[in-house]
Amino acid sequence: MLIDTHAHYYGEALFRRLGERSAVPRVESMAGERFMVTPTSRFALKGGFTDLGARLDWMAAQGIDHQVITFPGALGPEVLPADEAVPITRDVNDELANVSAAHPARFSALAGLPMANVDACVAELERAMGKGLKGAILPTNYFQSLAGQATLDVLFAAADRLGALLMLHPGQRHDESLEPRVWPDLTMHRASTIDLHGGITHALLTLIHSGALERFPRVTWQVVNLGGHFPFVVERMDHIAMTRDAAAPLPSTLMGGIVFDCASLGPRALEMAVRVFGADKVMFGTDYPIFATEVSVRALREAEISENAREMVASGTARRVLGI
Repeated sequence: MLIDTHAHYYGEALFRRLGERSAVPRVESMAGERFMVTPTSRFALKGGFTDLGARLDWMAAQGIDHQVITFPGALGPEVLPADEAVPITRDVNDELANVSAAHPARFSALAGLPMANVDACVAELERAMGKGLKGAILPTNYFQSLAGQATLDVLFAAADRLGALLMLHPGQRHDESLEPRVWPDLTMHRASTIDLHGGITHALLTLIHSGALERFPRVTWQVVNLGGHFPFVVERMDHIAMTRDAAAPLPSTLMGGIVFDCASLGPRALEMAVRVFGADKVMFGTDYPIFATEVSVRALREAEISENAREMVASGTARRVLGI
């Protein structure tokens, strides 16, 4: 069994709502085609972005039995002012619920929340999970500091009561500009890998030092892309803690029940994550339809890990997390 725990769904509810907007994020129509315009890109909406049948055919071709589909992270609609974000998130979450209900063996779903108002977030999480969604996707920029994360404690308390899965995914805060950072050169790599993965690493560091794992034990926390740079630098972090503050906890000991997906990364990164986190905390992911699914499938196949670990990454960890 192969379970993809990191994929996004762009459906007609999203297109309809964003097609009404003139500002970014929006959907543009031109010469019979539709284009998503985000703070960082403009791309055609076709194939797996829009066609559920095409997505199911692609999953079958890649041997993916089940996929976790989420509100489209990093596009920006969830961090619009609450009066704009609430109707968008409700409509898209309803569509996610309908897709999951129509294909329960193939899909589970995570909601988007109107991040500008934490009470509205709680209400929408409760409503979405009441319709069968597993939890929600949260922008990592809320986790760049302990104080920033603490603004969501009311939401985490609700998630704990509901037993929610919360995915930490790159994305901006509602009080930040949607304009992307301007780089002098090499933007493709600086923005889409180095800076993005640095943000994920900061988010994970904040989460493990916040006490949230102990205070909200019924929440399952999923950090995307293998926790950013964390598997590579955690030994240095432990070393620095031992050298400079002997009383400080070692980051490597604070992972608790966090799980990680390996979306968009390769076999060497997967090998390291399995060694650092353990296969029971690592899950297969693709970031479909943004990234090429076959790259993730090949990474799982080629990684030099035990067959038991490969099975855990392929589906074992995800089956435990999703209750499959």
